[in-house]
Amino acid sequence: MKGINVCGEGPAIVLLHSSLSSNKQWLGLVNLLKNHFTIINIDLLGYGNAEQVVDTIGYNFDVEVERILTSVQSVIGNDKFHLVGHSCGGAIALKMAVEIPDVPLSLSLFEPVAFHLFNKESEESKLMTNFTEQIDLRDNESAAEAFVDFWNGDGYFKCLPDKAKTLMTLGIDKVRLDFKGIMFEKYKLEQLDNIKVPSLFLFGKYSPKLSQVLSENIILNLPDVESHEIAAGHMAPLSHARLVDSLIADFLINRT
Repeated sequence: MKGINVCGEGPAIVLLHSSLSSNKQWLGLVNLLKNHFTIINIDLLGYGNAEQVVDTIGYNFDVEVERILTSVQSVIGNDKFHLVGHSCGGAIALKMAVEIPDVPLSLSLFEPVAFHLFNKESEESKLMTNFTEQIDLRDNESAAEAFVDFWNGDGYFKCLPDKAKTLMTLGIDKVRLDFKGIMFEKYKLEQLDNIKVPSLFLFGKYSPKLSQVLSENIILNLPDVESHEIAAGHMAPLSHARLVDSLIADFLINRT
């Protein structure tokens, strides 16, 4: 299967990256953990070296989860594993922990974008719906600009090198599918009580308010959680990788 990198030995860890990224975002964490764990570093569909989504109409996160579990089972069989996820990858990891709670050994998240957890009548849900509609209706380049600036601040996209802008513009169709996957989900905040394993939740001091509110709600509903605020934004696993990686590594190593 394409886009799956495996290294190390020991208890398994599955790493899931953010939208418009790839498994390369976790290379620093891989280096910290490969002497202690079997690392299964996965490109989500449509990113990195992974295959593209075949059925875009029927796409939801069940498609991602099935592929992830198939990949993991090919490496470790039916053994349990630690889950690590950021943003979209965090939302998928959270879904897995809720729906198959006997599988993860622990859960480490940086701001999972599980926006479906907002009450449908809330201001946050309305803001998210409006933002999703912007991404859907704009042409690819302006949609990529809106998406990148939402997470990194106004004007960020315009300051990127042309090559990065081109790659992000090319990836925006999968971002649209990621939002489709997020909003397809039906589990509720109270179902986070299903997650009985130790959890680490990291969030950015300078992240968008929407993400901060969601983070607060998730933390309040996780039964066994250690949380840390990072003096950075939503993309801290890339912009402040050493700090984020070290916190995740310490959490995981202390549980072996």
